[in-house]
Amino acid sequence: MKKKVDELKHLIQDLDGSASIVLPVGTAERTFELSFDQDLLAGLSGWLGAFTVRAMLSRLKIDEHQIFKWRPENKYIQYLIFSHYAPGCVPKTIGLNRLLKRGDWVSRIRSLIGSGFFIKATLGFGSGRARNFDRTSEIEQILDEHNFEKWMIQKKLKLKKEFRIHTFGSDVLYGMTFRISGAAEPPDYDAPQQFTRQVLEKLPPSLRESTLIGWDIGLTSKGKYYVIEANFTGFHPEYHPGFQTSGYFEEAFCGPIICAWLNAYFRYKYGVSIRGVNDDLIAKAPFMEELDYYLSLFTTEHIRTMQQARGRLAAVYIYLGEKTDFLIIKLTSYLQIGNFAVKYYLISPEQLQAEAKAMFKGAQIIHLVENSLFTADQYQEVQELEEESRRQRCLDRAVMLIREEPYLTL
Repeated sequence: MKKKVDELKHLIQDLDGSASIVLPVGTAERTFELSFDQDLLAGLSGWLGAFTVRAMLSRLKIDEHQIFKWRPENKYIQYLIFSHYAPGCVPKTIGLNRLLKRGDWVSRIRSLIGSGFFIKATLGFGSGRARNFDRTSEIEQILDEHNFEKWMIQKKLKLKKEFRIHTFGSDVLYGMTFRISGAAEPPDYDAPQQFTRQVLEKLPPSLRESTLIGWDIGLTSKGKYYVIEANFTGFHPEYHPGFQTSGYFEEAFCGPIICAWLNAYFRYKYGVSIRGVNDDLIAKAPFMEELDYYLSLFTTEHIRTMQQARGRLAAVYIYLGEKTDFLIIKLTSYLQIGNFAVKYYLISPEQLQAEAKAMFKGAQIIHLVENSLFTADQYQEVQELEEESRRQRCLDRAVMLIREEPYLTL
């Protein structure tokens, strides 16, 4: 037991004594084209989403190995670190190695399992979404193997809801929160994001700064939030060794969107961003074609507004014109899933209203007929504009008439 205490003491001393990587706030914009890069492809545990994230972090000159000298990808070490800096934020956890000090360790393990604990692997990823974190059914095999550093026993929580929340440095990345399980109403993202921010603020800068983390946050039936686990981006040294990041960056539905959103965040915060995707990459993967589109769409103003509003806007205004691409329709669905706003104003020409109303429904959706925003003479002028100018004119007009802030336009 004393050895364990000493190991934790040395770990905390090292975390507290290590300098953090503080990135300089960008004053001049530095952009690059995303293209094939063998160095970035080497040792990649993931695919196009991970490649894109790795490219951005590389341009920010972040050492993808540094954070792992403390082994935070190990769930038991996570528990020790988080319990020290933010007591009570994680479920009670016991390493199996600790139980070996007792003469009755086998019966003690069985007793804990019978009283509401379960066996969980210390290394792994995606367990929350895959629902495969509980390995108690394998207890006999685990006890026979005597490979106890791979396992821990954790108090089982009665979870009502679970969320994936992304952070970078001291910032919650608003607009990149997902519901893993349980029904979620629009305001439900506010409390888990606030909880994550409070935990983040208590961590040492050496662990927090310049680190991209995907947090799995659970809400119990008693209304208490817990960190289920944290997924650290970087070069993992042991389990599936290689560069890993949050699996949401790989998802077909949201991967290109959140890669582009993260890119806009880095441009807003540090002046570093991808300006576009190389044609060869676009030709080889639909993911990259979508990414290129969203890269051109998201602005630093979008990020500034979302960060200042802490992820909850009064309104989002979206123009669905005659030449509306499928990707803006996909983005509209994503914004609703991401609980970006209280209301979504969808503007479309009269002939497209029926189609738009069939596609997007719900109490938060308000459909606006394009010509209702203008007088007859004004609308005649609008109809003569090129598509992009027409779109911008309609969005500006809707914002002026409705006057709900904060807002985004797309």
